[in-house]
Amino acid sequence: MATARASLRPLAAALLLAVGRAGAAGIIDVNIGGDVHVSGRCTLREAIVASNTHATPADTNCWSGSDGGNTIVIPPAIAPIEVTGAPLDITDAGGETTIRSAVSGTRVEVRRVSGTGTVFTASRPVAFEDLSISGGQADMVGGGISVSASTATLTRCRVSGNHSDYAGGGILVSDGGTLTVSDSTIAGNSTGELGIGGGIASDDASTVVLANTTVSGNSSSDGGGLFMWKGHLSLANSTVSGNTAIRAGGGIATYALDTLDLVHSTVAANSASAGAGIRLYSGPALATAVTAFDSLLAGNIGSPDIEHTGSVDDIMTGDHNLIGSVGENVTVPPDTLACDPGLLPLADNGGPTATHALAGDSCARDAGGTIARSEFDQRGEGHPRLAGEAVDIGACELDAVDLDRLFANGFD
Repeated sequence: MATARASLRPLAAALLLAVGRAGAAGIIDVNIGGDVHVSGRCTLREAIVASNTHATPADTNCWSGSDGGNTIVIPPAIAPIEVTGAPLDITDAGGETTIRSAVSGTRVEVRRVSGTGTVFTASRPVAFEDLSISGGQADMVGGGISVSASTATLTRCRVSGNHSDYAGGGILVSDGGTLTVSDSTIAGNSTGELGIGGGIASDDASTVVLANTTVSGNSSSDGGGLFMWKGHLSLANSTVSGNTAIRAGGGIATYALDTLDLVHSTVAANSASAGAGIRLYSGPALATAVTAFDSLLAGNIGSPDIEHTGSVDDIMTGDHNLIGSVGENVTVPPDTLACDPGLLPLADNGGPTATHALAGDSCARDAGGTIARSEFDQRGEGHPRLAGEAVDIGACELDAVDLDRLFANGFD
């Protein structure tokens, strides 16, 4: 009996190991930068197929993947990854697919270099880390990334130079999906002349969350930076700047949006004929629930910094905000400042994204609340959110390092 038990131990161990592996995430290494099959290698496209199917594609050395979600790793040395075929499609039903650079903090460029279509599409959960996604040319929606009825997370990414004819030049999230973007830049994307959401577009009650992120230099007919149709939009420690809309919402345009939350954020230097900073449209007898804390809407061009098209007022709640000009049908909290904040141009002021620094004598300086709602400002570690008696209004805190730089450049 003892011998029988001993002989069963290796089998039991093997079964336990197999059970442990069945639901575990796997690592799939990309080892060639092209989009064309090369015998015995693993392209990004083939790695995604392995992750989706949990099987090694024929004549490749891609790992087979796992049904517990997979991580696809791209070494910066083989970049750029050049997409020439159909969109890279994430469909793994087993768990979240992560596509990342092999070196944290070093972006790998994934760019479409020929043909038309989105760069990435996803109908299952996906996370992108340390990627630069560019060159997408979509006939309809989502030039760089199109996410449908699922979740997408971007961390330390750049989505730029993409185009769609209709919605979401950079990114589209639809059908109740959720997009979360942190420490990233969405810049220089566009739509066609009747399009919506140059940088990001959302429809069908989806959710978009931006943290420590800059949306800049995007263009569209409505919603140069972002366009939201129903659903929820949240910005924390983020900047929306220099976006252009032909019609409405240079920075942000919304239609029947449920909630808009702004915390320690800046919406500036955007342009449009209506609602240059933010344009809300809620339809008859409806309003969007807008909440703002320590946020700055100023210096937008061509129309008010915020306005609402509808038959009832949109009543903003919160405190310690600065809004340069308030348009029709918007009521702001009584402590809202209406002064020129003296924003400096969008620039590299430290951290992973561009920001608007404040001039040394800015009326936004120490004009926020006395309790910081985050440990650091948009730039991240090394830039404390509370550097004076109170927080500064907007995404970028004026700290000792910034003051030294301003004085060195001749500001006072």
